[in-house]
Amino acid sequence: MFKTVLLLNPIYVTLFWAVLLNIIDRKATPARKFLGKFMIFAGIIYISHFIFYYPLKEIYPYMDPLYQFSSLIVYPMYYIYLRLLTVDDKFSWHKHSKFLLLPVFLVLLYSAGVLFCDFDAYKTWTFEKDFVIESSELKFVKFVFTMIRFLFIVQVILLMIESSKLLKHYALKAEQYYSDFEDGKNRNVKILNISMILTGIFSIMLASLGRDFFKNELILIGIASIIFSSLLFVVGYMGYKQKSVFQLAPVIPEVPKNSTNEEQVEIEISNNLLLNKIIHLFEEQKIYLNESLTIVDLANITGTNRTYISNFINQHYQQNFCTFVNNFRVEEVKRNILKDPLTTNQILAEKCGFSSADSLKRVIKNMTGMSVTELKNSLLKK
Repeated sequence: MFKTVLLLNPIYVTLFWAVLLNIIDRKATPARKFLGKFMIFAGIIYISHFIFYYPLKEIYPYMDPLYQFSSLIVYPMYYIYLRLLTVDDKFSWHKHSKFLLLPVFLVLLYSAGVLFCDFDAYKTWTFEKDFVIESSELKFVKFVFTMIRFLFIVQVILLMIESSKLLKHYALKAEQYYSDFEDGKNRNVKILNISMILTGIFSIMLASLGRDFFKNELILIGIASIIFSSLLFVVGYMGYKQKSVFQLAPVIPEVPKNSTNEEQVEIEISNNLLLNKIIHLFEEQKIYLNESLTIVDLANITGTNRTYISNFINQHYQQNFCTFVNNFRVEEVKRNILKDPLTTNQILAEKCGFSSADSLKRVIKNMTGMSVTELKNSLLKK
């Protein structure tokens, strides 16, 4: 009974997110919907594990090709999900199918080998990998199986490399939206990706040991179940919360080049009014003291939209929104240090618009090149 519960845990988790992301969340972004498809194939993997370890020996051999396919396709699918989150606005078979071709090709070879080999020998081999293979067809299946395991490991390594590039792109876009460095770099998407990479690393370990290693080890099955269930829940939860760059920073439309002089004058007057509003809000009302300030908040206050005001700040101040806001916060920090040199970092953070003392220290270091202590010493010397 306990073994059954352990084996069902990751199935429940993947099924929950598959239903929530695919069916219930009808207004989901293309990225979130695709994560739901990923959860379906992840669920197939853990259903296969359940059948294998239960064990249902008469059923699993029929499930095995689907298991091989699902195990190979989940990491390309996760990479496509990251692309939909960061650089691609929608899924396209023309653009994204290239990431799925090799897994599909290998599994077709594997399935063809299974069809032509002696099925009784194949059934024995699926549960006993040290089974002496005599037929050339089953040797071919074993060879393709080895290639599938190798490709699986390569996929995880490539995901680690490529995901870091995509996250850098995401951070740049997010800084146009958030005022806090920690939010701008977006901690959620990092947790999401780290969780998936850890899932891959543990999957590699399991693949390296072989599933036969776990067959009679209830404790090891329990540990693996808890790890994978927890990591997949985090992946689903963070993916559900995470916004794509297309929600944060939509494409900015170009200003017509053939505008008349009157239109140019109107634009200039409008820009001057907006600039005065921004100066008043930041220098007089100090809205930067709101630690959760976003560009949408500023757009609502000024009566514009986030696209326009983001473009305006980029062009007028040569800064993204995050840097613009934190310049004011750093100046506020300096004023507070001069008023009370003994004030703690936590109090400074609370008074100056930072979400935490760590966020304060990170911004100070990034924008001044000094630690908070070094900044205090420098100001007090002057």
